[in-house]
Amino acid sequence: MPLQIFLGDQHGLNTLEHQPAKLAAIEARWDTERRVPLTLLAIPDPANETNRFAIDVPLLGSLILTHSLDGEVKGLKDFKPEDRPPVAIPFFAFRIMVGIGLLMLALVAASWWLRYRGRLFDSPLFLRACVLMGPLGFVAVLAGWTTTEVGRQPWTVYGLMRTADSVSPSLTGAAALASLLAYMAVYLVIFPTGFYLMARLIRKGPAEATDAVAPIESGRSSAPVQVELHTEGKSL
Repeated sequence: MPLQIFLGDQHGLNTLEHQPAKLAAIEARWDTERRVPLTLLAIPDPANETNRFAIDVPLLGSLILTHSLDGEVKGLKDFKPEDRPPVAIPFFAFRIMVGIGLLMLALVAASWWLRYRGRLFDSPLFLRACVLMGPLGFVAVLAGWTTTEVGRQPWTVYGLMRTADSVSPSLTGAAALASLLAYMAVYLVIFPTGFYLMARLIRKGPAEATDAVAPIESGRSSAPVQVELHTEGKSL
């Protein structure tokens, strides 16, 4: 998990350099500024190009995004309206992903502490948290994918080809909808089935050994025992 956070930070520096409009949407930055705060939560208002009910941490935005307290972050106003991605979707999806990542990191830290105390396998609260954390990894993947794909809009190839220009002219809205519904139907069968099978295996628990070891008995033999001794080539 710490490695994943490090890689995410490096990817953020890459996004700052090569896809600044995406980063501006992720952070809901409207104006180009230095020493920008980190917006923990807000309600983006694209119509008025501002954020409502924002909860900001001073200077932390520049420090995280540029690794400098005086770092500059481009705002969405530097881009034409038609070149800006939607703001609300990548803004909230990114925070869902990061929030889950921090919860995972906290669980890792808790496991280290419990192992140090010798209670790693004996803490019901920790074990229950591990079970609840299981599906959150999948949610984080979906949130990250949403951040990437929606934040890239309106481009298929960033800055070179728009999404509208890369769609086949023969693809109708009805065909796209039918394809999407077909995918949804397949996954609505696959995922519940897999979840049911895994839940059944968990409820069943580990299998017990079926090979019983034959007991060793003592006492007199029920039949004579014949023993052959061989010495100097002769059988006695």
